[in-house]
Amino acid sequence: MSQSSPSSQILAWKFVLVGLTAGIMGGGLGVGGGIVLVPLLIYVGLERHRAHATSLAAIIMIATVGAISFAASGEIDLAIGLTIGAGGIVGSVLGANTMNRMSPKALSVVFGFVLLVAGIRMLAGGNPLPGSADLSSVAQTLISLGIGLVGGFFAGLAGIGGGVVNVPAGIFFLGMNQHEAQGTSLIAIVMTAVAGTIANYRNERLVIGEGLTVGAGGAIGSLIGSQLALGASEDTLALILGVLVVFVALRTFYKVARPGQPA
Repeated sequence: MSQSSPSSQILAWKFVLVGLTAGIMGGGLGVGGGIVLVPLLIYVGLERHRAHATSLAAIIMIATVGAISFAASGEIDLAIGLTIGAGGIVGSVLGANTMNRMSPKALSVVFGFVLLVAGIRMLAGGNPLPGSADLSSVAQTLISLGIGLVGGFFAGLAGIGGGVVNVPAGIFFLGMNQHEAQGTSLIAIVMTAVAGTIANYRNERLVIGEGLTVGAGGAIGSLIGSQLALGASEDTLALILGVLVVFVALRTFYKVARPGQPA
């Protein structure tokens, strides 16, 4: 039986640590962890397309553990989560196939733009839109499908799980509180990430072993992060998420604009 080389073993440990870090953030903020995973995977040596695909695969495990933790505390609307996830499946496949045709630089710009818009919206705060908590079942279903379609597209495209769209949209358009929006987002993210990962595998952008290794570390981190989140105030969570997302977006734009730096 062949043995792993020291370099591959070191890389495996890096993947576990990357997953652990992203899992704490993803489980704690309901975003799946992709906003942390993609930059860290690129930092440890993956090229951008492979990093996006690996991130989305790992998010399946991260979001599953986080969703279970939120569900145990009653902070999930299962029906809405499944509806957003249904829209997300369609959007994620479209996004993943679009990602496969983009250059690394163009992909970096889109990744940064999605994060910047979402981060600024979270920092702006604000209450749910008037009437959002009293929607008819038909309106709620249509809005949830729309949220899933948009969030899923950017999940497949940017490898971020879709939570940066799902969480604020759940609050503003569906009248959820921060904790419920995060837990419900994680349900949808599982479905979205599975669909996008299948598309990435078919497009030969994913090494399954890498996704599983990152996901294993992420699952542990997600359990820790979700428990921390449930004990934190909603305003604090929104502020942390907004600052983190804007920081990653600006750093992405900086690397794109800086000559000689990989996108």
